[in-house]
Amino acid sequence: MNDLNRDSAIVVIAIVALILVCYQAGYIPIGDDNDDIEKVDSQPPNESWNGTTSSSLDEIHPLASTCLTHGGLTRHDHMYLYIQVNGESVTIPENTGVFTDTCNEEGAEMHVVHTHTSDGKLHLEMQTNETVELGVFFDIWGQHFDETGIFDYRVNETHAMTMSVRDADGNISDVDTYDHFILLDGQDILINYGPRA
Repeated sequence: MNDLNRDSAIVVIAIVALILVCYQAGYIPIGDDNDDIEKVDSQPPNESWNGTTSSSLDEIHPLASTCLTHGGLTRHDHMYLYIQVNGESVTIPENTGVFTDTCNEEGAEMHVVHTHTSDGKLHLEMQTNETVELGVFFDIWGQHFDETGIFDYRVNETHAMTMSVRDADGNISDVDTYDHFILLDGQDILINYGPRA
């Protein structure tokens, strides 16, 4: 009987610990405070853009129109992209850059940078050894991103944007090349837009 009580106690403790970890990670909202939380999606409201500002989408990078399949690749790298706008995480949709209006034929159904899941994992696949900038992915996604801001949000006197990268060796550095940043295997890229401190 003691073994049964001990085993039950271990199970209860494990469940409580799992719930606590999930809560700390933000997977479990607790309380009624979440009713007032504004969700941020990949097309945020027009907060700090005056409508006349140019967009990075005004000139699409040529690689954003390149289509391929998994065959004959000379490069297949992975990196993660995390975006926060005003403290809220933005989800990059799964299959961004797969079977688009541009890349929709058998044998050419993917852009050079694309996603398969919504966890921020980017797949960079090439049949050449060219360098690929982060702006190529935003062009494929159809979203604005450069030193002036991200999505419809613009850097101004009240809002700033920062970008940092952890490379494959674990070194973290601030980056100011934004859309011209070169994508490499194993990177974790964080873009953060929000009120100035």
